[in-house]
Amino acid sequence: MTNTAEAQQKTKGSTGSGNLTGRVKEQAAQTVQQAQEQIDAGLQYSSGEMQRLAQEGREFVQKNPSLAIAGALGAGVLLGLAMRSRF
Repeated sequence: MTNTAEAQQKTKGSTGSGNLTGRVKEQAAQTVQQAQEQIDAGLQYSSGEMQRLAQEGREFVQKNPSLAIAGALGAGVLLGLAMRSRF
């Protein structure tokens, strides 16, 4: 191989790896964008579900106030007993 052929081979090799690097960067950017979109969709879904659960909770308390108070009192007693034994 002549010096010119070797230089062309080296140029092709470096261009190929540069092209590979560009493709890897592009693929990584696409993957990050897809992950971001999935996270955004998950956050929107979670937010909607939390709002729905909060609304159902408010409706339950409005329909059953004495049961809601008894449940809160029971949960408070259980939590107090659990915390007392740990501290």
